[in-house]
Amino acid sequence: MVAFDPSQQIIVCDASPLIFLAKLNRLELIERTIGARAVVLRCVVEEILSEQATPVEAERLRAWLESVEVADYTGPLIASQALSLSDRTSLAWAIEHQADWFLVDERLLRRFAKERGIRVIGFCGLLLRAAEQRILKESEVQSLLDTSIREHGFRISIQLYQHICNRLK
Repeated sequence: MVAFDPSQQIIVCDASPLIFLAKLNRLELIERTIGARAVVLRCVVEEILSEQATPVEAERLRAWLESVEVADYTGPLIASQALSLSDRTSLAWAIEHQADWFLVDERLLRRFAKERGIRVIGFCGLLLRAAEQRILKESEVQSLLDTSIREHGFRISIQLYQHICNRLK
């Protein structure tokens, strides 16, 4: 069991950003860029360690999960037929525990979190923040983003891709 500072900010992590960060071997960027205690709900752990994860990804995720808080939640869930059980569980935990951040890519889940006063950041935002904080060079961010798209199936609109590229200049 990892001991945490209760006064530290909390970032709840959803599956998609974790999967892509694991593919790139960059899970450490979460704590380095946000400076918050990472929390992953057990239902998200089950999702990211499913049979779809490659052995290398699964190994990276398991090692990273040893350094963060894995939480269970059995309380009331947000009523939504559009969100998965995992999404509703993570959001409910984030609201109940007054999380400061939500690492999430899914648009509807981002909207629900923002409506409840939780700051959101996604995979791309985390990479941009790493560049702004000089944790990564702009060229590294561009390379990581391109690799995610080309080799790992990351989907992004052309407009967002262009916006990110312009911010990296």
